[in-house]
Amino acid sequence: MTGEHITQEQADEFAIGSLEPASEHAVTVHLAECPACREIVRDSERLAARFAMSSPLKRPPSHLKDRVLAAAGIRRPGPLRRVAGYARAAAGIAAVFVAVAAFTGMVWMRGEMSSLRDDDERLQRKIDEALSQEVEIAALTRKLDDQEKEAARLADAATGDQDLIVALLSNNTRIADVVPAAEDSTSIGRLVWDGDQKRVWFVASDLPQRPAGETYQLWVNSGGKYYSLGTFAADPDGFARHQTIVPEGITSYDTAVVTIERAGGSPIRQGPTVFLVYDLSRLKD
Repeated sequence: MTGEHITQEQADEFAIGSLEPASEHAVTVHLAECPACREIVRDSERLAARFAMSSPLKRPPSHLKDRVLAAAGIRRPGPLRRVAGYARAAAGIAAVFVAVAAFTGMVWMRGEMSSLRDDDERLQRKIDEALSQEVEIAALTRKLDDQEKEAARLADAATGDQDLIVALLSNNTRIADVVPAAEDSTSIGRLVWDGDQKRVWFVASDLPQRPAGETYQLWVNSGGKYYSLGTFAADPDGFARHQTIVPEGITSYDTAVVTIERAGGSPIRQGPTVFLVYDLSRLKD
């Protein structure tokens, strides 16, 4: 025994004390030298204890004792010897029944625990698969949302392009050059004022992006007063296109400017000027 590991069956029998004395001694000696087998026996002892705590004790039926004694070949002796013999036989047979029941129960419980572990693993795999599918669905949903937003943006841009083309073809449209306020600036642009559509377009290129907390804001001067036509930003390529509706009561503009204001825009013009716009069309003969 010292050179061989014990089997699971031997470990279970050792845990419930049903081994023959010689085998029990051999297992005990082996356990003193083998940590791996000690762990197997500890597992069997824990299982036996769990089974013992989970199985309620029940008194056997009275006729079972007669069948057990008869099967063991025990004759009915005199009253006194009968009592003593019954006690010894019943104790031995009861010990056998307890050992067999315990061993059977351990085998059954071990199978149940193994089945539960398998069920847990299958359930965990299903949960992992479901979570993986949810992640994939969420990613696809975000991708579709982004595509829908981009499609909407392109549709708006296309509509704006069509409106701008119509404005450029109108006889009631004025186009003014945009002059950078700084001499070293390479930015260029145009301001399109369409009196028929009551709309204004501001288009510029090579326009630096503003840092967080700042924005570009377009102002028109009509009758000596500046009116805000909204804020806009340049894209990473330096291109900016801003479209807005002419405020009520304004039919023309004298000049226009683009300033740098705080994010969200300012109610009055107060930031540094980036562009100047002069409507030179009024000076033509």
